[in-house]
Amino acid sequence: MAANKLDAKNVELVKMLSALRDHIDIHRIIGLNNHRLKNSKISSALLGYMQKAAHESLAIYLCKIYESQGRNDLNSIPGILDATRDFKFEGPKISHIREFWKTYGNVAQLTNPHSHLTGTFHLFVSLHSESLRNLKIFRDAIGAHSDSKTSIKSLPSHAVFEDLYKFSLEFYSLVARAVGDSVPAILSAAAGRGLLKLFGQAGVPELQYQFENEQGHVA
Repeated sequence: MAANKLDAKNVELVKMLSALRDHIDIHRIIGLNNHRLKNSKISSALLGYMQKAAHESLAIYLCKIYESQGRNDLNSIPGILDATRDFKFEGPKISHIREFWKTYGNVAQLTNPHSHLTGTFHLFVSLHSESLRNLKIFRDAIGAHSDSKTSIKSLPSHAVFEDLYKFSLEFYSLVARAVGDSVPAILSAAAGRGLLKLFGQAGVPELQYQFENEQGHVA
């Protein structure tokens, strides 16, 4: 039963990650190509709406993924960690945990898998505490409400978005292997690639998909 619950929660997590991937990509692609799009026939009002919607949505999804357990049983990383209390990690499954915690700098002795995974999560979150706090303020005061007193008008950099996405994707993959004995789903960047293709068909030249230090230009 513990494995079934964990697997079900992890499936919901990867669904959120798939949506998050799309929101991050759409926001980035419009921003990177903004000066090219201004000279195109594509409506600037539509582009502004799309980027704003992606901006707010990625904040909401990151908050969902990293949200702590409260009264509700969540499919967030903390919610899944909570569900690992009753799961028995044995044999090869321990090696997946070792690989994960080494990647994220947890040097504590591995004794209890649940405690070690939780510690690794808290270590990562502590390094991104300000960004996660700003995301939550943005989500609460701007994404979900309209608070005139809020001082948060922007979100962290795309590099931070990618760090938060990467950790949550690797956590999902770990749980898929160590709990479900399954091959993790491969998430595509279909929406971002589709948007880039649409811009190209509209005649926008020299489109850029990633920041130049990551992947450069995409023709």
